[in-house]
Amino acid sequence: MSETALSAGTAAKTAVLVAPAPHPVSGRPCAGPGDLAALALARRLGRAFVVLHAGDADKEALADYLAQGAAAIAVLQPPADSDPTPALIAALCDFELILCGERSGGGEASALLPYLLAEGLDRPLLPGVLSLTEEGGEWRALQGLARGRRRRLAAQAPLLASVKPDGAEPRWSWAGLQRGVVTRRAAAGEPVPAPRLEPARRARALAAQRGSGLERLLGAIAGDDAAAGGRVVKQGDSVEKAQAVLDYLRQHRLVDF
Repeated sequence: MSETALSAGTAAKTAVLVAPAPHPVSGRPCAGPGDLAALALARRLGRAFVVLHAGDADKEALADYLAQGAAAIAVLQPPADSDPTPALIAALCDFELILCGERSGGGEASALLPYLLAEGLDRPLLPGVLSLTEEGGEWRALQGLARGRRRRLAAQAPLLASVKPDGAEPRWSWAGLQRGVVTRRAAAGEPVPAPRLEPARRARALAAQRGSGLERLLGAIAGDDAAAGGRVVKQGDSVEKAQAVLDYLRQHRLVDF
């Protein structure tokens, strides 16, 4: 791929994948929040990067990306109704770092593409990252988990990272939109594999829970460790009750003071 977007970034070792999706209200093609977060992360890294899209989107559909920091976008155009994954794997094999959103905003939005690319490129995948830094040849990421939890991940390049939409930075530049360049190249595609249907597996029946509603609530709070369950504080003044709450939060490491 030696056209404008990639020839301008022949020294770039970072690629950002984007896929416009229809707006939920107007239906107009627009940038997905995960794509914008990946684009914002690439800008924060301060490295040269290439933006890549596989599909038949026109410049109007890609306009949001041009206006929000993509100087040029290379478009791979596989045959209609074909699987673009092989074309993406072939185009991305020389990049050290590949960024993409967790899932696309349109189509099936199965969130499988990062995993398929990581498998096809034989690279580690850092999923759901919020930030990414390089230290001594190792990439370290902060991963966003449910309920606001965070986890630190690390991997050696080359690697692929899917970015949570939380990191998107609102910005829009008319000048960037006018300067932006979209280049196109035909790409080989493969037929989309037929879906494989399997009988639904019957969920394992849970043992009947006994006890009062309060006991079941305390058991849910405790999880697998019954000894770590909560307790109801009825006696004492407001200071003592507040201290009990604070002790509980400290016990479960929900606060650090």
